[in-house]
Order: sequence, then structure tokens, then C-alpha cells
Amino acid sequence: MVGSVTNGYAANPYLAATTTTNSNATAQGAQADTTAAKAGGSSVNITLSAQAQAALAAQTDGRTTDQVVAAARTALDKLLAGAKATSALKDGKATIDVSGLDRRSLYAIASNKGGKFSIEEQVVASLQMKADRDAALSASASAMRVTGDYAGLYKAALAHLEAAGPEEKAMGQWAKDKAALTEGLKQATAKPGVAPSGVDGDPVAAYLKDVGGVVANPRTRDIGKVASDVRSVLDKQYAAATQDGMAASPDEGTIDFSKFDDRSLAAVALNKGDRFSTHEVAQAAAEVKARNRDSVSSAYKNTQGSDSSAFGKSLITQYAAMSDEERQAAGWTPALYDKMVEMQNLSDKLASLFNPDGGVNTSGTSLLDYI
Repeated sequence: MVGSVTNGYAANPYLAATTTTNSNATAQGAQADTTAAKAGGSSVNITLSAQAQAALAAQTDGRTTDQVVAAARTALDKLLAGAKATSALKDGKATIDVSGLDRRSLYAIASNKGGKFSIEEQVVASLQMKADRDAALSASASAMRVTGDYAGLYKAALAHLEAAGPEEKAMGQWAKDKAALTEGLKQATAKPGVAPSGVDGDPVAAYLKDVGGVVANPRTRDIGKVASDVRSVLDKQYAAATQDGMAASPDEGTIDFSKFDDRSLAAVALNKGDRFSTHEVAQAAAEVKARNRDSVSSAYKNTQGSDSSAFGKSLITQYAAMSDEERQAAGWTPALYDKMVEMQNLSDKLASLFNPDGGVNTSGTSLLDYI
């Protein structure tokens, strides 16, 4: 987040036997570790994917949750000291690199296990978990775009999900994600080449929407080059529409921006390189506004029933995940970010005044400590 989708690791789906090459593992994006196993006098290379290593590590990790939290707290303190930083975020950007932490530690931080982690630390850990998920799916997603193999992408997503630690698996969201991915895989297997549809809370659909499917590498390319790519894609759309007998131009009609990722869309809305018409800029800006409204609304709905800080944390995470161009196009300013963090910290402090059952926490700090 797979031979056997519903049986966890029982079928050992991450192992692949090879003789001369590791092409199958490469096609799935596995960063393989190869060891030799002797069987019947012959040598066979057993390829253990990065996902398998993570899954096995989670299975054999005998630490208690408290031990994971303590180790994660120590690791963060060392990272902050090494970076000479007092916060994991500065102006919405990470000051420390948490990519070296294992998944259980990242989840403990992201979910604020034991109440040991600041909102900035939770956000940085959440973003790293998302980056790890994206990396695990990237090769299968690339193959899907070329071959239409949605089943392979869903298998990769299930493998990543199964590599979670016990704390993550105990949450209701993990079960919902597994149900959605299982249904997605079922549809993708039944109808090869057709994208699964109607799957409630489908993580793969959300991933594909996030990474985009029109412009190459939009998250890492120079914004000027992204704008150039978008210009080319739009021109091809107009040409195709004209060939189909439909009137199309940069100055009229509704433009379908639904398949553009947020950064590519921002390039149009901000008219990077002066490559876009007034009409295109207006249409892109309207799409940015609609997506921004939908993302905030979705964050609010998804955090209902969670702890009181979940919505604020979700918004701060969205801000930190945006590129500078996306923030500018959506109107998410540094001042807005500072206000969100201020309100979130206040929310956390006020929440600490009460026990889980709603009673006043008489042994802790009082409201006078915060006003």
C-alpha cells in the first residue's frame, strides 16, 4: 500500500525464481536482493523484492508499539539536531529527511501514537509514507500506461498494503483500502485493459489522479518544460477535435482538464511562459478552484469521526505536498499556512485538557497555560 490477494503472505507472492535475468522483478519495479539457494544439487537465484523485504521486516518486527514510538522519537530528535532545526517543517517544506525510517516508525509518527509527535512531524511522516507508496507503484503504473495492465498495478498496490505493520493494519482505513483494492483487482482481471470503476475509496484511482496521465514527470520537471508539454497536449486535443468535426480552439468551448495533474494545471492557470490564451487560463483556474474545493470537502468528510485534529492535519499535509506553483494557483499562501499551523497547535493543546471520555484532565495543564 500477490499471488494470493486475500491470504496475506501465505503464498509468498513476492518471490520469483530466475535463472539468467531478473526481468520479471524489474518490470514490477522491485529493487531486488538476490541470494543463492541450493536445491537438488542446482543453484537457483531467488529474487526478493523491496516490497517483500518490507513485508517480511514488518512480520518479524517483534517490538511493542511503545518501543516503536520511543525509537521513532529518538530518531526524530537526532535528525532535528543534525539539521539544526526546531521543527520538521519550515514554511511548509521539510527540514529533515525521514526516508530512512521504517514503515512502522513512520506510521507511529504520522498517526501521533502516544501523543509524542508534533503536527509538523506528523505531516512529514505522512508525506514520506505517500512517497514510499508512489515509489512502490511507479513501475507498475508505467507498465499500465503502455500495456493497459491494470491488474498488475492493483497487485502492486495490494503488496504494498500488506507490508504494513500491525498498528496500521488494525485501523479501519486499512481494511477499507484492502477491500477496494481487492475489488479493483477482480474487475481488472475480469476485463483486461479496462480501468476498474465504481470502486468506493479506490486507492489506485486516487493515485492515478494524483500523478496524472497526460504530461510526463510533471512533479519533477522544470515548470517551463511542463508548460511546453501541456501546450503540446492541448494543441493535439484541438487537432483531434477538429478532425472529428467538432469546433475547437484555445479561445472557445469547454476544455477537458480532468486528466491533467495539479502541477500541469497550475502551469496553465498561471500562464507560465505566456503559452496559453486568456480562455485557457480562465478554464484552468476554474478547474483549480473546483479541485481545491473538492479536496477540502473530501478532507473534511474523511476526518469526521476521527480525533479533533485530523481535519487540520489533513489541510496542512495538503499544503506541504503542493509545489510552489500549485500553492500559487490555488491561493494557498504562506500566511494561510502559518494560520493553519497556529490553529492546529491550539486545537491540540485544547484537546489535551480533556480525557478520552470527555472528562477534564485534572492532572495535566490548564486552560490558563494557553491564554
